[in-house]
Amino acid sequence: MLPAVLEGAQAIELLERQIEELLDENPEIGDFREGFRVYCMSKYSLGSSATTISTAGKHDNGITFYSSRERIHHVVHCEVPEQDWLEANGAKVRSFGPTVVRDARVALEFLIDGSGCGNEQLEDLRQLLRADRDQDEFELVFFLIAYGRLNDRAVAAFAQLKHDYEGQGVRVLLQQVDDLADDYLVGCAHDTGEIQLNLRYAGEVGILRAHEYCYFLANAADLLDGFEKYGWRLFDLNLRYEVRNSSINGDILRSLQHLKTRKQFHHYNNGLIVVARRYAIRQQQNFIHLTGPQIVNGLQTVKSIYNAVKAGDVTREQLGRECLLQVKVINTNDAEFVAKVVQATNNQNPMLARNLKANGREQKTLRAGFASLSPRWFLQVKEGEWESLTDEGGRFFKQVVGFNPAEFRAEPQRKKGRVIDNQDAAKAWLAFVGFADLAGDRVTHYFSDPDVYQLAFTMRPTERHWELFGSNVDFDEGRRQTLRTGQGEAVQLMTAYVLFQFIRSFVPSAQRYRDEGLQEGVRAGKLQKSSGSITSPPSVQDLFLAENLTYQTWRLMANMKEVLLEVASHILARRYGHLEPEICRRILQMPELLDFMVTGDMRSGAAQAGSGDDLPADAILARIFCLLKYVASQYWEDRRSALLSTSRIRTVLLRRDVIADFKRRVWEVNARRGLDRVWKPAGVTFLESLPDLK
Repeated sequence: MLPAVLEGAQAIELLERQIEELLDENPEIGDFREGFRVYCMSKYSLGSSATTISTAGKHDNGITFYSSRERIHHVVHCEVPEQDWLEANGAKVRSFGPTVVRDARVALEFLIDGSGCGNEQLEDLRQLLRADRDQDEFELVFFLIAYGRLNDRAVAAFAQLKHDYEGQGVRVLLQQVDDLADDYLVGCAHDTGEIQLNLRYAGEVGILRAHEYCYFLANAADLLDGFEKYGWRLFDLNLRYEVRNSSINGDILRSLQHLKTRKQFHHYNNGLIVVARRYAIRQQQNFIHLTGPQIVNGLQTVKSIYNAVKAGDVTREQLGRECLLQVKVINTNDAEFVAKVVQATNNQNPMLARNLKANGREQKTLRAGFASLSPRWFLQVKEGEWESLTDEGGRFFKQVVGFNPAEFRAEPQRKKGRVIDNQDAAKAWLAFVGFADLAGDRVTHYFSDPDVYQLAFTMRPTERHWELFGSNVDFDEGRRQTLRTGQGEAVQLMTAYVLFQFIRSFVPSAQRYRDEGLQEGVRAGKLQKSSGSITSPPSVQDLFLAENLTYQTWRLMANMKEVLLEVASHILARRYGHLEPEICRRILQMPELLDFMVTGDMRSGAAQAGSGDDLPADAILARIFCLLKYVASQYWEDRRSALLSTSRIRTVLLRRDVIADFKRRVWEVNARRGLDRVWKPAGVTFLESLPDLK
């Protein structure tokens, strides 16, 4: 087992990675601080049926957001270090003093004591609380959430705050960075041997037994103990991780808070389905011993029990005395049967359409294709599948995939592998074959919309399609008719995915390009900086960035990644011909991609290309995306007024007429033989400057 300090550091790193992924997926989230608030809104809201309102801003009285459902209210104050501090201190954890508690007290004084005035959203909340306070079902929980740790003085101040307001019927809870990271730590470095569980059963009810399975009412405390010991390893075969923003999970928590509903918990809840290598009934001790168990249905239930204990809603002792839940244990080692059980029984929370497609013929065929590439790549067809299959010593990995896990790793001793998520594969492939508008549509889901699923996984381009796609900038009407039935080959989807990953790494994070733009303002004397921080008011900073070409170019590219992928594919098709498997295979063998194909890491090469440094003569993707950055810069300058006036820039950029206009500008730049840049020498067109495929 790892030392506790090392475990904690790894857990915080996983938390940070989750927030960084939020920023990548949502370019309009400005920086890490805002991403943290969005993360907290998801984690601490009362579910999808609740009203959750962001209140951060002018006159927010220290309240970041609130979530209300019926007469239950969660009010949250988030404390995050300034962005400059975060960047200057890397992985260091900030120590907070009593000031953060004073901010929380201001919030509670506003809500409970009626002091001060707030913005419109907060005034609505205050009126709502006043109307609900005298009702029996009323509950107010105030969270102080700190991305850091409180020092001793701050802890003492928080204890006093808690004492002052819990006497007035308010639950006051503190969540520090270690508490937030705990979800990622549970089971992260716990026992690596075979899982062994003892589940007590209700003696007066007994056990229902049949061939290879048994059914009983288990003691909830034993499931809590198992999760605390083994963590997520208990759910390696499950279709999904915790559904954080679910009203069903909120109902589970509430049913554990009171004695009456705890005693009836097994009536309110669907219970668990567990598959095990074997089980043994110990009648004299009233428990069942499970060897190698996996909870394939019931993840949300077990995690909600853990959350309730962690939040202080119930104790382990109360669970042990008063709470039972239904458990069905199936004795099997058949991976195919387990997969069918998982899919058929995971319905208490809505199941993602993607997971329901996981065992379909299209996904199995594509997985086999990626595994046959050299080197091999793993296609992940449901959330967390790589982690699930490689845990437990990879017990089911070869049975499911056909190869050992080590064959999908650059370094066999490390867990990180060459993994492609099928959702990313669908997005990349759609844009690659000329459907960037569908690839970038956040409303359309690649797995729930039958037409989009068919395009992504059951159709492939004909030669006529590649001919029209490569030669025409206006590629819209009739583009579906030039496809034929049949899945694209893995090497083609791999090429699409490579382009997608290159774009992701080429375009810096929103915070990085914002800082780049602000530093230009400082150097130009238009913004003030002191002690390493920009001191000009936020409104002045935003006004400068609205006119800053560097910032707006990157912002444009961040919001049109799918479009950039389609345009890059369009350039490749015009330069190298139909992007059939052999051409794609030769593209993947170019020197600039050799390292990525082995490691799965594109960050270094793409980021270096994005910085405008010298490019190797045989670089293809680096040159294409440097050209697209140049075109994006010109496009911004020409369309500045229209783009600044739109509130939904991404929606505009995904329109087919806009994509066609962007492609026209690419070919206008291509024709400028006299243009001399790091990505194109003078005297030739851009297309002529691209190297031949080996």
